[in-house]
Amino acid sequence: MTDSSPANLQLAIVLPLGVVANQLMRIEADLRFLNMKTFVYAKQSGDAAIGSQITAQLGRINQALDLIRGLTSDIAADMYPKPASTRPDTSQRED
Repeated sequence: MTDSSPANLQLAIVLPLGVVANQLMRIEADLRFLNMKTFVYAKQSGDAAIGSQITAQLGRINQALDLIRGLTSDIAADMYPKPASTRPDTSQRED
């Protein structure tokens, strides 16, 4: 990215982040709905096979959320890097 004009940054970063934020809000609403359905289902059924499938999918969702948290932290760190005086000195690493 050699051209960093405000319009290009808006198109390349800000707008796509807005799209992702809206998608995540829809996902949150879907999960909220599934949470209500799960509560009702759990009261009615004790099907262990379905429960293990649900648990597996929840594990995948949690892994994705962990990755998303890491990526959002990386983006924030890239946007607001720490001053050189507060970063640890890695120039004299012992291998």
